[in-house]
Amino acid sequence: MAIQPALGDVSCDLHDVATANLTDGWREVLARTYTFGFAVQAAPEPGEAFSASTSRWQLGSLALVQTAHDRGDGRRGRAEIAASDPDLVGLLYMRRGTIGMDFEGKPAALRDGQLVMWDTARRGGFTTLGRVDNQTLVIPRERLAMEAPGYEAMFGQPFRSDHPAARLIGSFLGSLMPLVSSLDVAARDAVADAALDIARAVVATRDDPQPRPQTTAQLMAVRLYIDANLRDPSLSPATIANANAISLRTLHRLFECTDDTVGAVIRNRRLSRCHADLLRATDESVTAIAYRWGFRNVSFFSRLFRERYGVSARELQMTARAAARPQM
Repeated sequence: MAIQPALGDVSCDLHDVATANLTDGWREVLARTYTFGFAVQAAPEPGEAFSASTSRWQLGSLALVQTAHDRGDGRRGRAEIAASDPDLVGLLYMRRGTIGMDFEGKPAALRDGQLVMWDTARRGGFTTLGRVDNQTLVIPRERLAMEAPGYEAMFGQPFRSDHPAARLIGSFLGSLMPLVSSLDVAARDAVADAALDIARAVVATRDDPQPRPQTTAQLMAVRLYIDANLRDPSLSPATIANANAISLRTLHRLFECTDDTVGAVIRNRRLSRCHADLLRATDESVTAIAYRWGFRNVSFFSRLFRERYGVSARELQMTARAAARPQM
């Protein structure tokens, strides 16, 4: 049977499936690890072996999926879209191999080190003539739309392997893969926040075919510094600029290509961490959670929280606690 580690992670390959039919087996492997369907067909040449494996790791509401398979093809048409959740977007990074893709009739070829965005609500397909290995960051559409407006323009537009966006995603996923299975819930929430920052940086390059690598790297370094220091109530643009050896003017200029100011990023990251902690339904008070993540004015925190999530922090916590109680 498929391996099902803690935190909703799943790994499966053809050896876990009780069928001798390669196509049926591949379809079952995908069904156990993806939350949306493909019509797939294994297509090995005579005498050629076929193998397929997929693993999924949960990162809060996001997921990291790694897929490897041999020669075959797949399609997601109207029937598959109607039968599963269409509200997901994926950033697919090609580790090895070549895959021919179809995005609503528009063809594209993805090779080693390249990156592309797909959308479960749109028709598409793929064909491979040999072994491929790829990683995909799967993001709920609602979260991506909130964090990276304009993402739709990225659909089906491959990034070259030397493009900073592809290199950034490849480096992030490559560093995450060896340790993701050992991360606890809190660490995975932090990784999800970082992943959304990276997705935003990728989308920000949509109107710039070759953004400056130094600027992209500086922005990511600043965002990672913010995430690592959210608990510090003194975190501010001035302390961030000083810690990253840049001027305040340079710091604010880095965020000009995004839709947020430095202060807004700090507030939103803190709110996200508070939201995740409230959903865990612990005995901690709302005030303690807000203080842990750098808020010192509880009234201000409460107003920001309701504006962002449409519900008060206390109401969310009570709902989470009620859901966590054993059913009689």
